[in-house]
Amino acid sequence: MATGRNGNGSRVGGLQLDPAVEEWRAEAADNPARLTRKQREDRQRTRVRYDVPAWLKEAVEEVATEQNPSASQAAALLLAWSLHHYRDRDPALLDAFFDNHEPSRTLRFEFNVKIPRSLIPDGAK
Repeated sequence: MATGRNGNGSRVGGLQLDPAVEEWRAEAADNPARLTRKQREDRQRTRVRYDVPAWLKEAVEEVATEQNPSASQAAALLLAWSLHHYRDRDPALLDAFFDNHEPSRTLRFEFNVKIPRSLIPDGAK
C-alpha cells in the first residue's frame, strides 16, 4: 500500500489519486447535472434497518416475487401504505397497536409491540 503526505505534511496511508482525477470526482459529486439517474435516486433515499420476524420478511419477499419489484421497494410501499392508514386513524390499525403492545422493560420505550402472524392472512408461512 502506498503512503504519502497530505497538505499538512502528515503521513497518510492508502492509494493516492492523481490530483486531476480527484478534482473530476469532486466536481462530478457536486454537479447534479452530471449525476446518473441512479445516483440522484440514491441521494433521495435513506437506508433503514428494522427488526422483524422471519415470517414477516418472507411475506414481504412473497409480495416482491408476485409483483416483481425488489424486496426493498415492496417493503417501502407496504410501510408507506400502512403509515397512510395509521395517519388516517384507521381503527383496525390502531386496534392492532393497542391489542398487541406490552410494557417495555427498558426506560427507552414505553411499550413493545408484538406482531402476530394473524395480521397476515394466507401466504405467510
